[in-house]
Amino acid sequence: MMKNTYAFLLSALCCVTLSACNDQSRQSLEQSNLNDFTLTSSEVSDGGDLPITYTCDGQSISPPLNWSGAPNATKYYALIMDHKAPEGMHWYWTMYNIAADKTQIKAGETLGEVGSNSVNDLNQYAPPCSKGPGEKSYTYTVYALSAPVTFNSNTKVDRSALLAAIKDITLDTASMTVKYSRSTNSAEHKPDSKPTPEG
Repeated sequence: MMKNTYAFLLSALCCVTLSACNDQSRQSLEQSNLNDFTLTSSEVSDGGDLPITYTCDGQSISPPLNWSGAPNATKYYALIMDHKAPEGMHWYWTMYNIAADKTQIKAGETLGEVGSNSVNDLNQYAPPCSKGPGEKSYTYTVYALSAPVTFNSNTKVDRSALLAAIKDITLDTASMTVKYSRSTNSAEHKPDSKPTPEG
């Protein structure tokens, strides 16, 4: 009888413990879902086609972006837009030291400090303008940072320099990938006033 009572109590204790663990796991998962760091755009969805406006065949301006769910300890943001080409990585947009109270970038807007692009080596947005055939993928990544990014005055802030500088202060990242394929018509009739980048 005592043995059965002990077994019953042990079973009940296990059930209570498992229930508590399940509740804790569910709460942790719900909290995690609430804190998911996401990047979106009002003009294009993840995996969607980049509107021509934001390429060299359109207005050559940067697209609007929105982010949410960054860690509470976030002090600044950084942003990189890049494309992995067969010959190596190309980058079109590098920004850093974006204030933590910012949660969006409007079309054509600049926030924080701007680094270089691999198209013309200038500190500005370079619109996609692929000279090669086929569809290309471009990825926007926002980095939530625990501290400001600092560089020596003579540092050339390109993609690799920025990634190295934020390696130990990145709390979380959020990415969105878009596609763009230049038509023969758009390539032949590209406005003279637009940049002529590759990638």
